[in-house]
Amino acid sequence: MRIVHVAPFYAPVVGGVEEVVKRVAEYMASRGCEVFVVTYNRLRSSGVGALPRHEVMNGVRVIRVRPDFTWSYGTYSSELPEVVKGLRPDVVHVHVWRHPHAFQVARLKRIVNFRAIIHGHAPFYRFNQLDLITWAYHKIIDALRSSALQLYDKYVALTPYEAKRIRDLGLDYGKITVIPDGVEEDKCPTNDFLRDERQVLYLGRISRSKNLNLLIKAMVYVNKSVGNVKLVLAGPDEGLAMNLVRFAKKKGIKARYLGYVSEAEKHRLYMESSVYVLPSLYEGFGLTLIEAALHGVPSVITGEGGQLYAAPPNRTSLWARPNPRDYANAITALLSDKGLRERLAQQAKEWAREHVWNKILPRYEKLYEELEAKKP
Repeated sequence: MRIVHVAPFYAPVVGGVEEVVKRVAEYMASRGCEVFVVTYNRLRSSGVGALPRHEVMNGVRVIRVRPDFTWSYGTYSSELPEVVKGLRPDVVHVHVWRHPHAFQVARLKRIVNFRAIIHGHAPFYRFNQLDLITWAYHKIIDALRSSALQLYDKYVALTPYEAKRIRDLGLDYGKITVIPDGVEEDKCPTNDFLRDERQVLYLGRISRSKNLNLLIKAMVYVNKSVGNVKLVLAGPDEGLAMNLVRFAKKKGIKARYLGYVSEAEKHRLYMESSVYVLPSLYEGFGLTLIEAALHGVPSVITGEGGQLYAAPPNRTSLWARPNPRDYANAITALLSDKGLRERLAQQAKEWAREHVWNKILPRYEKLYEELEAKKP
């Protein structure tokens, strides 16, 4: 079987979507399939033309097409359809709904005999998580171009929440399949770490979209209720970290920002923390919630979206309304009630083990085989 992935970015670019594409592509290559990734020759914010056009990476053949123009994380390339057509694929797996290549492949499918999957990656972010232009673009596409979804044989949703949002756009229920993101199985030597019963962890982008102001304001109340709490922030900064830490310290909170951390450091932080926090009002999935659960760390979440699947409330997390007092009360409950924390921690581990990659990836192989069997 010849499988072609079409994605906005690919390694060496790092990100959640990129990790999924890489995992699936390399897994199917290891299963004996011919696997290609067609992506754009650019980095996230610059570097157009800086990468090799052709490259083989772990058995996956990567083709980077020339961008005609770019905006934010979006790209358009007029040569992409011809490159895909020339590969004579059995299955084309398109990543990220609303991206221009989703419409290019849909048109190509009308004239070329292949099966096609659209993998949306849950791009249903709220207005306050996006810039105005991106938000308006999303609204226009969903209103005027959602009929393109019907041209695909399958839509892969990360969660039931995403599946519902896609059904609301008119896609047939039978065309939707839910396959969540996966995590690497935890191999931490648990005896080597001492969990700090007062440490609260946030790990991810330090971004406006993550609603971290809510977290800092909530920690003021937590510190008054529990005392001697520690807040650790880690992840790439989008210009907010120092202001958040400065405000926290001004309010008497012991706060640290560690910057971008390695995989080994991530494991250490999970193992040393008692509560994981993700204050986003919407997450496409919330992979760090699964990672925290795998390490036995219960979470505090809010809002709606993929986080409700990744960290089911009262099973692996506590859900709180998105205001500082309620969010603080949930954090305080976990820090103060060891029995509650341990119960959620055990349930979290069990939930997370269902999402390790060696259980998720075979579901893609089954999907490809089912589509290939239906090919005329």
